[in-house]
Amino acid sequence: MDSEPLFDLRATLDNLDNDVEILQAIAATFVADAPRLLADLRTALADHDVTAVIRAGHSLKGSAENFGAAALIRAVKALEDASRTEDFPSAAAWLGEVDRLLAQLCAELRTI
Repeated sequence: MDSEPLFDLRATLDNLDNDVEILQAIAATFVADAPRLLADLRTALADHDVTAVIRAGHSLKGSAENFGAAALIRAVKALEDASRTEDFPSAAAWLGEVDRLLAQLCAELRTI
């Protein structure tokens, strides 16, 4: 899975009519919001608040979809699914993967 691109730059640019300035603005907003999105997920998971996990996960997935960040989206979905079944140890493991992928995505987006 590590050979998979973190995001789909070509598709993202296509969706933005190849407007690099808009991409840079969206990327900057995502990078600025990422710590809050991750903190919301972390708090919801620590509280075993499934509804809040789903809400925070939905926000993060929606933001990641702007970039076609498929691996991150899959990891968030797996975290949500584990939470729905109250498998909080698995959800916590997925949170680690979400954290890793989110950090990598943000690092890439900062270079745009």
